[in-house]
Amino acid sequence: MKSYIPALIVLVIVLCAHLAGLHGFYYTIPQYDIFMHIIGGIGIAFFLHGLVISSSPRHETSDKIIFAVFIVGVAWELFEAYYNIAGAPVGTKAYYIDTIKDLCDDVIGAVIATYIIFRK
Repeated sequence: MKSYIPALIVLVIVLCAHLAGLHGFYYTIPQYDIFMHIIGGIGIAFFLHGLVISSSPRHETSDKIIFAVFIVGVAWELFEAYYNIAGAPVGTKAYYIDTIKDLCDDVIGAVIATYIIFRK
């Protein structure tokens, strides 16, 4: 259970920050989306770390966690496209740039989390 505590803390922060974003921060602070993707990547990486070590601790590697966070990021971007809530209209150059930026931010968050996890 201890392995999930960092994930729960970070994901509660993500929830609170997202709720604040819905009340205007996404529109008034241009970099807010970057912050949300990075902190979301950190939270998902911590969660995956807890999930992996609770099931098979010897298969835990940072590259697997980073790749899994990337896949979750792709799923999120598909969700945004499907519900038309992306930062730009789907199919435009701005949409593709925003999607690539978001995925890079997710991976940056995962790298930060794996650095914290494996720094021993």
